[in-house]
Amino acid sequence: MSEAVNFSQKRVVTGAMWTVGAYGLSVCLRFVSNVILSRIVAPEVFGVLMIVFTLKNGMELVTDVGIGQSVVRNPNAENRSFKNTVWTLQFVRSFILCCIFSIAAYPLSALYDISPSLLQVTALNILILGAASTSFYYMQRHMMLKQANLFEVVLDVTTIIVTVTLALIHPSVWAIMVANLISAIIRATASYMLPHAINWFEWNTAYVREVLSFGKWIFLSSLLAFLCGNFDKLFLAQAVPLALVGVYSIARIIADLPGTLIGRISFQLVFPLISASASEARPALIQQVSPLRFKLLLLAATSIAIGIATADFAISIVYDARYHDAGWMLSMLLVGAWFGILSTVNEYTMLGVGKPAYGVAGNLLKLLSLVVLSYAGQAWLGLAGVILAVIASELLRYFPIAFGQRRERISFLTQDLLINAIFLALIALLLFIRIELGYGTPFATVSMAIGHA
Repeated sequence: MSEAVNFSQKRVVTGAMWTVGAYGLSVCLRFVSNVILSRIVAPEVFGVLMIVFTLKNGMELVTDVGIGQSVVRNPNAENRSFKNTVWTLQFVRSFILCCIFSIAAYPLSALYDISPSLLQVTALNILILGAASTSFYYMQRHMMLKQANLFEVVLDVTTIIVTVTLALIHPSVWAIMVANLISAIIRATASYMLPHAINWFEWNTAYVREVLSFGKWIFLSSLLAFLCGNFDKLFLAQAVPLALVGVYSIARIIADLPGTLIGRISFQLVFPLISASASEARPALIQQVSPLRFKLLLLAATSIAIGIATADFAISIVYDARYHDAGWMLSMLLVGAWFGILSTVNEYTMLGVGKPAYGVAGNLLKLLSLVVLSYAGQAWLGLAGVILAVIASELLRYFPIAFGQRRERISFLTQDLLINAIFLALIALLLFIRIELGYGTPFATVSMAIGHA
């Protein structure tokens, strides 16, 4: 048993290094691209892009049946018929989505005052990606994390080059939309150059039932995750000027980076490893996961605390004056990002032991609280009130998942309390240093924003 545990830990450390390294490189490249684009196009363009991509992600997530998750954990996943069936299911889903989104583009464009053609180009993007091979899921199943992350980095670099080049030639929202379409074609084509890449049409009813049986929970979780993660964007798109939406989108994109990284690590490492060890006794599983989990969360807590204390400096240095309000927004959003990270790690733990219902419950509570608190917050405090609603909803999401972990005897509550205490202590220390140096706090301009609510 000890050898198996050590082997798993070695794979986790190696896989985490590749995941963090590749993602870190991609984040740096995207950040540079984002800064360059902010100099080329107006803030309103970022506002339009946030609306378009939020609606696209929503269409994809509300029909998510857990194809990738099924490949990772289904015992029949290596069967040729299963491979072809999940690819066919993926393609049929994307074709239906493309048709629905193309039609829905007209009422959605009227609602948000954007061109329907932008949404229809995005619908074509969905169809192209639906034709991609399922090879990437099998790389995750086999823990081929080096190859998977290198694949992502190469595609990110290609996307950035294409996007910046087209934006320089034609500085408009259309340049970025066309760049994303080209990137989708490249990704779909390149996916057939990976291992386990051969797919063709086949419909095995038994395998479809297996995927959909597990996928009903993924569908509910994905639907709720989308609404939770994007309600604030869609709400603000109608409540504040488009230029302010663009500034908020800058802060939101940066604030989402830590959670996206932890989500990627959780999906590529925590989920498959716990799935493989789910039959072990709970105390042994906790003992195996706990040290690595603590190191991961400690690194995240330290990084986010530093980000909260310095976000306004970073924004003022990198972006021009039009985007400086993103500084205080980012500091506040990072607080919510921290609570979101705790919930994400716990949710993938529960998914690994085959108990996704608790994640669904957590996201449902988050959504309900976000809707109620956003309207109240915007009425009382303006944009700052909406951000406070985001923070509160992320915190509330944690409790149903923690309850599920305790019920299923795989709880990390003591460790979570300790890491939260460290996180709060770090923020207090860093803010104290700022004040002593005469720089005040990053929230000094929030009162001005509330005054203009």
